[in-house]
Amino acid sequence: MLARLDAARVLLETNQVESARNQAYAVLKTAEEHADRPLQAQALMALAQYDRVLGRFRRAVDAVQRAAQIFQIDGNLAAECEALSLLAHANSYLGRDAEAVEAGLLSVKLGDLLPPGPGQVTLYNYLGVAYLWSKSFGEAEAALRQAERLALLYPAGSNVLLPRMNLAWLEAVRMFKERYFTGTLPGTATLQQRMDLCDALFDGDTPFPGLPGVRSVLQRFGRCVRALLCCWHGEFGAAQSWLDAAQDPSRPGHYAQVANFVVHWVRAELHWAQHDAPGARREAALLIERAAEAEFEQMAYIGHLLLIQIDTRQGQLALALREERRYRERQLRVRADGLQSRHRVVQAQLDIRASARDLQRLAQHANELERLSFEDTLTGIANRRRFEAQLATALAGMPHPRRPTCVAVIDLDAFKSINDRYSHAAGDEVLRTVAQAIRAAVRDSDLPARLGGDEFVVLFAHTQLAAAEAVCARIEAAVAALRWDRWPDLRVGVSIGVAESAAEDTAAGLLLRSDQAMFKAKGRVRG
Repeated sequence: MLARLDAARVLLETNQVESARNQAYAVLKTAEEHADRPLQAQALMALAQYDRVLGRFRRAVDAVQRAAQIFQIDGNLAAECEALSLLAHANSYLGRDAEAVEAGLLSVKLGDLLPPGPGQVTLYNYLGVAYLWSKSFGEAEAALRQAERLALLYPAGSNVLLPRMNLAWLEAVRMFKERYFTGTLPGTATLQQRMDLCDALFDGDTPFPGLPGVRSVLQRFGRCVRALLCCWHGEFGAAQSWLDAAQDPSRPGHYAQVANFVVHWVRAELHWAQHDAPGARREAALLIERAAEAEFEQMAYIGHLLLIQIDTRQGQLALALREERRYRERQLRVRADGLQSRHRVVQAQLDIRASARDLQRLAQHANELERLSFEDTLTGIANRRRFEAQLATALAGMPHPRRPTCVAVIDLDAFKSINDRYSHAAGDEVLRTVAQAIRAAVRDSDLPARLGGDEFVVLFAHTQLAAAEAVCARIEAAVAALRWDRWPDLRVGVSIGVAESAAEDTAAGLLLRSDQAMFKAKGRVRG
């Protein structure tokens, strides 16, 4: 049976992805019939790899979660780390940032218990990708640089193209986000240097160890990034040539779905750079539509942000505001979906921990797992996972309509300018200090948490709106009163939106109203 999985991997490297998946699925069915648990896990891992190449990320998550649970039960730590790393990557594409970073961190921490080797390249690489999509660019750079260092240290068992291509992609996304916030595209020198380091590595045909089909994906993906870079340089003919090469189905990587989505991004950038706003809007809308169909939420986000930028530049402010609402609504839907996925994972973990054989091995990791599960690593307050679990509990157990649940969304004003003017280290210090100010201002019964980036939230269980608003006023005053010895001219403000639950309310609905209230407050500040 293992020979059949090896044959399936060969099929994948020659772009016969569906055939490869069908063969691996047949192996899984045979393993299940014979109760061969190790073979089940290997087949599930193969299926997850193939689904990732096909762009079926939700299906990949389901398969790799099952594989990780089997590896955990069997005490196969190396395979569990590999599965967690793949889980981080697939979850990051679905927009489940917290789950992706959690799985990536766990894979690296557990991998550190193993003898050093080339397998750690993949662990750090996909932790970097998870950080990248969660917009934690500093952490992403550090993880990808570590993957690059390890790939150079263990060249026989890894390939340095993997982290280097992701470092280039990190820079492209960072530049895009900076243009969104500042209105100006930053210099392209860093992206140029990173792509130059990749170019000599694209021509090889040796499969990546343990990652079937990934080389062909990166080859096509790299052409898309080259096209984007040429577009931003104003070299439109060269950009179109790279784009044509990326779309050529006769070249390796025909099934590289990630590249298929990036093609629409590049087309939109080309139209926009050549002053064709309708064409740019059309490609951005196609990017959103097709990414949504594949549940590649991160590329859908890019499509929304593109439309916001295009409409803003065209003076279509009403359209830009409508698109920003759609973007926020998508984010909230993804959060709600992530909450449902966490319920399934928690139940699976409880089943595993019920096994006496695993309890002893898991005990040594208990404190670290607890911290990673419920605490935000930067600020020390609760993380999104704990907040969403507590919110679901509060909404399910509302004892009386006169004691509803309230949620406040807190967003730092002009946080990007703090990072730009004072450094990212200053930005991190601001986030930590603001988090502590929020914690000090709330009541013992309230739950302050960091959702991610510069966005915080407070859960007020069994609290009416007026009482929650009073606490929010204390938070706003406490943050405004903060002073900074190292940066005497720095002042920090927040925009807060609070909403009260209604009968039969959902977590997504309550969060959406709180978010909308926050945006109204931010609009008043800007006005």
